[in-house]
Amino acid sequence: MLLQGKATASKPHVLAGETFSLDIEVVNFGRTPVTLHGMEELIPCCGMELMTASDKQPLEGSYLDLNGKTLEPSTTEKLKFTARALEKGTYSISPRLVYVVGEGNQKILGLNPATVEVEEVVLPNRVNSGYIELDNLLFGGLPEKYSIALTSIACDETKLLIKRFVEKGAREGEITFLITVETRRWEKLAKEFPSVSLFICNPQAETTMEALPNVVKIRGVESLTDINIPLFSALTKLKASNGKPRRICIEILSDILLQHRAAQTRRWLTGLITELRSNGFTVLALLNPYMHPAEDGQAVLDLFDGEIEVYETNDQKFLRIRRMYEQDYIENELPLRRNKLLTTGVARELRYHSY
Repeated sequence: MLLQGKATASKPHVLAGETFSLDIEVVNFGRTPVTLHGMEELIPCCGMELMTASDKQPLEGSYLDLNGKTLEPSTTEKLKFTARALEKGTYSISPRLVYVVGEGNQKILGLNPATVEVEEVVLPNRVNSGYIELDNLLFGGLPEKYSIALTSIACDETKLLIKRFVEKGAREGEITFLITVETRRWEKLAKEFPSVSLFICNPQAETTMEALPNVVKIRGVESLTDINIPLFSALTKLKASNGKPRRICIEILSDILLQHRAAQTRRWLTGLITELRSNGFTVLALLNPYMHPAEDGQAVLDLFDGEIEVYETNDQKFLRIRRMYEQDYIENELPLRRNKLLTTGVARELRYHSY
């Protein structure tokens, strides 16, 4: 045969959420040059995601454009990629090379495949975040009854992560609280899920949002007592746990820190987290660190059991687990794509963090 090729995965067994190296090798055993047009089905269409290509060839989905590269006789073309496993299953990575011999005689070569088995690890006492790819990094979800800070730049992707977290609790019939300053963004959810308790800290809420039994309207964030009274009242009225997790999202942390500075915010947050934990809540609190002096942000972040960070590099948003006290997690960045977060379905050499 004129050409021969194979795909090789660095790991035959990986965990969902884990990355691995994928090597493609093509050898020209013929006596004449061939022109390489592209590679089809570089990875399976479902269950895996291509992350990077070392040689920066244009990628369109699972198709790699090789730009008419010439492969001379008795030479080898090597390509290296990074892929990530998304879902449990056994996958055959079987790329097809499109090439041309002579004056336009196009041919297709099926490369020897690589087989990768993806396993899913779900540890006990986990709370589903609503986004499977994040849950994979945490081996099943957020640790139950943990307080976790989500530090992030201002971006749509973070809002969508929070939306998934809140909606997941609502759809699973879990007791779900949300403290926010926004009205329009959450009004539909409040109507659809009467079991979700919304605490709207916005002086305009009286006129911009209709009265609903599951919505508490608070004049703003100027008075921490005004926030605590209805929130603690709601906690005392909770019925005994039905065995399902409880969750709360605190979107107002940056607003509180701006208004009350570090010392008072820290005192308020210490009492609030303690009360929420005693009532079985998993806490997710949003903080934009770029809105505050570094020492103020650290004074607040120090109170949380874990931290998840959303950041931007070269116009691409990424997520990573920065810390999670006494918990196992995959220490690996996760690309965030707005179109993927909008869908209602799912979700480098790996560094594994273990205690």
